[in-house]
Amino acid sequence: MATILARPPSTEFEIPGPSPIDDADPLGIRAGIPFKIPLLAKMGMATQTGTIWLGTWGAFSVFFFVAGFAVVNWQAIAQMQGNVWLTAKYFANIQALPPDGLGMAPSLQQGGYWQMILVLWAASVACWAGRLYDRLRRYKMRPFMLLAWMSAITLTTVIWVLRPIAMGSWAEAPGFGLNSDLDWAQNFSVLWGNLYYNPWHGLAIFFLFGSTMLWGMHGATILATAAEGSYKEDAEIKDMHSGSHKSMLFWRWTMGFNANPKTIHDWLLWFSMGTVLASAIGIMSTGTIVNDWYVWSVDHGLVQQYGPMTRSAINGRPGVPAVGIDQPEAAGIHNAQGGLE
Repeated sequence: MATILARPPSTEFEIPGPSPIDDADPLGIRAGIPFKIPLLAKMGMATQTGTIWLGTWGAFSVFFFVAGFAVVNWQAIAQMQGNVWLTAKYFANIQALPPDGLGMAPSLQQGGYWQMILVLWAASVACWAGRLYDRLRRYKMRPFMLLAWMSAITLTTVIWVLRPIAMGSWAEAPGFGLNSDLDWAQNFSVLWGNLYYNPWHGLAIFFLFGSTMLWGMHGATILATAAEGSYKEDAEIKDMHSGSHKSMLFWRWTMGFNANPKTIHDWLLWFSMGTVLASAIGIMSTGTIVNDWYVWSVDHGLVQQYGPMTRSAINGRPGVPAVGIDQPEAAGIHNAQGGLE
């Protein structure tokens, strides 16, 4: 039988009882035990932590994650010739690098570890998405949490799978390691003509800063009106009281436009998703559609050319393919219209 929690009469709600979906789950695992962290109470937060429902999808996700983490550490120890002390000392600089070309790596040391980690990591992330879908279906919720998770999966899939396939080599993807992502981002920007000239990168930064600002504004508004109970959003979003009303008034008076407990979360969701989706488009189009974002920006009148740099000089940089997509092929200097001839 469902349990009734005591709340104000207008906000009484039920905790659902056992579900046929849970009963039918062959691995109905609920991990951990509930415990409290008293320090959180001093910060005005709920103190209980745990438990977490895994189920079949979650159990497989944890298994693949642990297996991938084991491979990461195994290859790190192998690179240090079995010396655990050196592995711990230089762990930040140890990388599992992808192989050249597409297909299977010739050996573990030549990209095999990277491919193993990628497969296990992808399986873990996909299974966690399955767990999230299962939980949403269980509680009859709308799929926005899954949409947010899938937007992050889209970006990582573009970086580690789709773009390398389009470019014809796994080596276009980042390696696995603490410094690998930083090295890849730096080299990626230098090789393809400064990523800051990529308009999709600019749009992603707009969404990133915008979502950060919205999160701060939302948090500040709720904290400012917390004495009125505005933080009880789960109840007041259905039956508004003075707390939510005052938080909306406070928002309108300070921010200049209207928002309510639902629309502010709409803004936060779409701005956060816009960050990763714009990043995915910008990365996917780099090297496949545009070979040099600086040249592209000059040709489209977005920036001024820096000195008499010629197209032949740009094309002559080591490792850079010739610029010839939707742009004139003849080398020349800056013309009167602001583009490269």
